[in-house]
Amino acid sequence: MTGGRELLLLAVMPLLVRCQKPSVSMSPRLESIFTGDLFYLYCNNVSSGDTATWYFNNTALENKNSFLKIAPAASKNSGTYQCKIKDTKSDDFHVRVLEYVPAASLTIATGQPVMRKNSKVLLEIENETGLDGWFCKVTRKEQTWKVYLKHGDKSATSSVFETSALRVPETIYWCVKKNETYRSNQVILRTTEKEVTLEMDPFPAAAGDTLTLTCLVWGTNDISNSVFYKNNSVYASVKGPNYKITKITESEGGDYKCEATYRYKAQTIEASHKYDSDVQEVLVHASPFTAVLSDSMQCSCPTCSGSMTYSYYKQNAKSWKMLGQDQRPGSSGTYRCRAVLDYMRTLPSNSVNYGTSITGTVIGFLVAIVGIGICVFLVIFCWCKQRKTKGDIYEEVQMRQTGDPKYETLNVARVKEGEYDTLQPEAEGRKKTGGTYEALTKQDNKEEVYHTLGENVASEGGDGGYEALKKEGIPKDEYETLNTKSVEKKTGTGSEGGDGGYEALKKEGIPKDEYETLKTKQAEGRPGALSQLEIVEENK
Repeated sequence: MTGGRELLLLAVMPLLVRCQKPSVSMSPRLESIFTGDLFYLYCNNVSSGDTATWYFNNTALENKNSFLKIAPAASKNSGTYQCKIKDTKSDDFHVRVLEYVPAASLTIATGQPVMRKNSKVLLEIENETGLDGWFCKVTRKEQTWKVYLKHGDKSATSSVFETSALRVPETIYWCVKKNETYRSNQVILRTTEKEVTLEMDPFPAAAGDTLTLTCLVWGTNDISNSVFYKNNSVYASVKGPNYKITKITESEGGDYKCEATYRYKAQTIEASHKYDSDVQEVLVHASPFTAVLSDSMQCSCPTCSGSMTYSYYKQNAKSWKMLGQDQRPGSSGTYRCRAVLDYMRTLPSNSVNYGTSITGTVIGFLVAIVGIGICVFLVIFCWCKQRKTKGDIYEEVQMRQTGDPKYETLNVARVKEGEYDTLQPEAEGRKKTGGTYEALTKQDNKEEVYHTLGENVASEGGDGGYEALKKEGIPKDEYETLNTKSVEKKTGTGSEGGDGGYEALKKEGIPKDEYETLKTKQAEGRPGALSQLEIVEENK
């Protein structure tokens, strides 16, 4: 009898399972769904071989899988969902997507949204009102675990924690408070086993924002070229690893991958490598509600509904610091604000400079223009003055036009008269020394330091020429005298047919004896005799 009952139950159970009503569940389970979230709807009680039909607001969808992926969530995804197995429909499953962002933020402190398999990243949770009672969650496939935060200070507003090793293709992290009404945004981490990875911003892009796609290669940054593909068609080809999409639209979301041409710095071969990445889904959603900040520091949210409070933030270098509770801007600086409604808030508003009036800006601009004009004037003035000074240092030496075949005085700017004697042969009141050159004297210098170049003074055992030029502290024999030719038959002195000396420099319109040239000639009548310049060269 007992055995008969057991056989009857075994026969009836497949029929009970087959007739069991399907149900819809969500993973990860979110008490509040915000714009940009990722979640899956599963149709339960599906037997092997059966297909599920999904309905959204009583309209059949093309998806025939046992699950339905909603990513990124937007207000258009709000409504009722059902799944049907054979002829049996599930109950309604209600989804409401809020056009706000969560009260807390979760970001990647170290790492990338796409990591090598078995890698770890550091995540940072931040809540402006403190983290007391907060913990985090992680979902892999359909399983969810808790992650407890370790921070000794209960009043701390931020905390960093390390993930476990990433071993599955997709891992979802987010943080909640106690009853899970208050929560943070999600961070989605993916894995790859390829050398090349496609990276993008860690959060889904909002329509109208700028999105940068990056083709990275593990182990090198020497990437010469990157080709980006969307749905297996070439989307863009660029030099280097980055491609920026300005003002992205929802229609530009889809499946992307990249192909990189690169080299490793240590490689010895000249050829470059070329490989592609895994396919990654680029998510684009409509922008959540955004606050508006006026020039008078009035924060508002025209699209929001309900009783709102407002938080103000002041820019501090590259970060923004929240002001105190109910505190408004009171000092000059750059500010923005958010509208806050209990467990959710808007995106930050536009930034506004506060404490600088238009009049002050105009005055500052005019002062800057005047300052630039003064600087330009001073530069031009100094340049002209320097040029004039350089032009006056040395005056041109011109021949007098009165017929006097003599030189005019060579004036030196800012030098006392008589400090340098003029080069004037046979000047009035001066004693002629027998040659055409007059002594060059320098004030406050001893006579033995600088000697005159005398003509017709015979050196020992030699021809007429120059006396030795003596310099204080230098032996006489270090400098050889240059012998000059006797004055041509004008003075009658010097040896006949003397050796090399000066030959007359002839200049049109100038008497022959005004200028004498230094010309060294080989002594005539002395076989093998050397010129004075050759003697100097031998002594060297």
